[in-house]
Amino acid sequence: MKRIASHVVPSGFGGQVAAIVLLGFVLSQAFAGVLYMGLLPHWQRLLRPDAAIGKIEVIVRLIESLPYAERGRTALLLGERSFQVWFTAGPTRSDGATVARGDVDLQRQLAEKLDRPATQVQVRSSAAGAEIDVKLIDIALRGGGNLAIATSVGQEHRLGFVEEASFAVFLLLVLAGLGAWLTWTVNAPLMRFARAAERIGTDVNAPPFPEQGPSQLRRVIRAFNEMQQRLQRLLGDRTRMLAAISHDLRTPLTRIRLRLETGRAAGEIDKLVTDIETMEAMLTSTLAFVRGVEADEASEAVDLDLLLQTVCDLISDVGGSVSYDSPGRCRYPCRPQSLMRAFTNVVANAAKYGERARVSLRPAASGSFVVEICDDGPGIPPAEREKVFEPFYRTDSALAANSEGIGLGLSIARSIVLAHGGMIELLDADGHGLRVRITLPPVPPA
Repeated sequence: MKRIASHVVPSGFGGQVAAIVLLGFVLSQAFAGVLYMGLLPHWQRLLRPDAAIGKIEVIVRLIESLPYAERGRTALLLGERSFQVWFTAGPTRSDGATVARGDVDLQRQLAEKLDRPATQVQVRSSAAGAEIDVKLIDIALRGGGNLAIATSVGQEHRLGFVEEASFAVFLLLVLAGLGAWLTWTVNAPLMRFARAAERIGTDVNAPPFPEQGPSQLRRVIRAFNEMQQRLQRLLGDRTRMLAAISHDLRTPLTRIRLRLETGRAAGEIDKLVTDIETMEAMLTSTLAFVRGVEADEASEAVDLDLLLQTVCDLISDVGGSVSYDSPGRCRYPCRPQSLMRAFTNVVANAAKYGERARVSLRPAASGSFVVEICDDGPGIPPAEREKVFEPFYRTDSALAANSEGIGLGLSIARSIVLAHGGMIELLDADGHGLRVRITLPPVPPA
């Protein structure tokens, strides 16, 4: 049933609201039709007084316009099963007929409509006990003769005030209840999403909210879940960063304290300076990491091709082996300094640990861009590819190749790419080595 409903019910807010309005209109017409046609079929066989008077006037005018000899035959031709008409030379007899209050009113209205004295128009009801009350109408024609008509005439107001009010209230309650239920069905996912958004303020590790509701709401929920994942990653990175700083700073501080307490500080000035420089480098890298996460730089449109060419030239100037495959001019709105820092960290790692970096840029579908940095190094095992994005984590090959790094380069790069709404992946390069793929979305978030 849900699968059928998903193909019938519109997926968007606008379509669902329009469907509710249309369904309410259709049901209101259906209810009115059932009550009018199904529950009260007798009404359909009765003419309203104004309709009966209008029809009688047309027939009378027509008969009076004919010669006397043709009136009888024409009257028979104008008759129907429920509206019998015949012409007589003298007044007709209505044996057993009675005059009721409604007959007097109908007689007066007919006389006014036909513009003749009330004495020339007679209206009586059929005998009591008949299934349908038939009106027997006798009208004296100008030019001689009488026109007799037998037809059923209903009431002017077929429902009393109580019946009309009851019908209106019933229809209003049914449609209001249906509209409220359908509106709640559309609105319920939005209310649940609002509660989930409020819960994130107190519990960022709450489970992701399931995608449900109209298409626009599902898109918002998807973006909300991605935002929650980024918040969780950001808080986790900050927590690990603080834990790593407290752990790594404890060792040089302990050495400095021991030298001071044992009186060897004067003779080991060089070692003290080295420990202080190590601590300063750690704090500088940590500040760079924090700046990369916060990304308070203003966004502007730049040439990605020129930005990557600048990064490759800077790394080549300090001795790195870098090649760049240029696609030409590529305008892209971003935070240029932050994005340049991210590219620099990734390309520098490829040139340092992978012997040679090959950088390429290519446009992708819907205005997005893909940047790939390949190297010829030993690569990173699949089990460690997620860990290398954690602050201060370094692989065994990195530790063996260079002891100066502290493991924040890829963490900073990922934070900047995620802040632009993009994605960074570590893949196997062709042959051997590592391929870093950075995908930038069509329009990064403000």
